[in-house]
Amino acid sequence: MNDVVVDLDLGTPEEQALWEMAIDFFVGMLDSDENGSELDAPDMMVHTTFKPNGRICKQLIFQDRTWADAFLDFWEEQKLQATAA
Repeated sequence: MNDVVVDLDLGTPEEQALWEMAIDFFVGMLDSDENGSELDAPDMMVHTTFKPNGRICKQLIFQDRTWADAFLDFWEEQKLQATAA
């Protein structure tokens, strides 16, 4: 099985803070298991890197594309909500 790597370029400190809240909330939703589903939580790793210009980059590494897609959808929704506020 191949890992699925999601690269996120976090351009501003505000986007970094939003990402931190979003990842905590995403993991918390999975951990709470409100739907009573039998699905296992995803295996996920986070790797932080810095570009030469100082921008922060996050790599999320999933072992399943379904979880990677679910996080990307969730992340886009969080960014839209933040810009609307």
